[in-house]
Amino acid sequence: MKIKSNIYKTIIIVTTFLIGMYGKTTLYYLFDIKLKFSNPALDVAFFYAWWIIPILVSIWLIYGVKNFFKELGLNKSVYKGLFWASVMVSPMFIGSFFTGKLVSNLSFLNILHGAILAGVLEEIFFRGFLFGQLFRKLKWGFIPAVIINAVIFALGHIYQGNNTNEIIGVFMVTFFGAAWFAWLYIEWNKNLWIPIFLHTLMNLSWMIFNVSENALGGTSANIFRLTTIFLSVIITIIYKKRNGGLSINKKNLFINHS
Repeated sequence: MKIKSNIYKTIIIVTTFLIGMYGKTTLYYLFDIKLKFSNPALDVAFFYAWWIIPILVSIWLIYGVKNFFKELGLNKSVYKGLFWASVMVSPMFIGSFFTGKLVSNLSFLNILHGAILAGVLEEIFFRGFLFGQLFRKLKWGFIPAVIINAVIFALGHIYQGNNTNEIIGVFMVTFFGAAWFAWLYIEWNKNLWIPIFLHTLMNLSWMIFNVSENALGGTSANIFRLTTIFLSVIITIIYKKRNGGLSINKKNLFINHS
């Protein structure tokens, strides 16, 4: 089964996204159904199932089940993603090692939920699916597709702020982080493993060295993060110069004509 109409594709994509983001909450507020398990591991698995299962159904309806990995950018080189993400994020690990405090009681479930699953599934849901479909398939320009993706992504993190200034700070950091991940995704030939590993390793570095309690971070942590961003941009530009030039340009900023 494959759907060709962009109108139907848009309806399916938007519906899928709304179910993933708000389905569980809607059941609670409208029908007083609180879906929560006493086992933390099951609760984490159920939380992310609200993202993955609708995406699987959506991709199946639009492109056919065989195209799941391709449509999300997961059919590209895993090894390239891991290698270059490790190089890019190295300033954060090195800097955090010398300035942070190693966490001795960090559980595997915390790492699984806070670093691995968050990094993998947030990138699949927000960059591979939402941004990827809007930009790659529905031909939205990079800027409008990024804004929609980044605003929703950032709003999902503002709970980390304890006051107005922190909320604004967390929103801005995660907004530009979402835009950065989307840019890397496209520039590395739609290889979602680049932002997946980068997101996961960045989260991991902050967790194991107890750098910050939220996405805002402190002075030293942000210096290392900015160094990682700068390094990723330089590496990406060099990579693209050797492979035909940057993919994001004036031809696809507002409407994707490429």
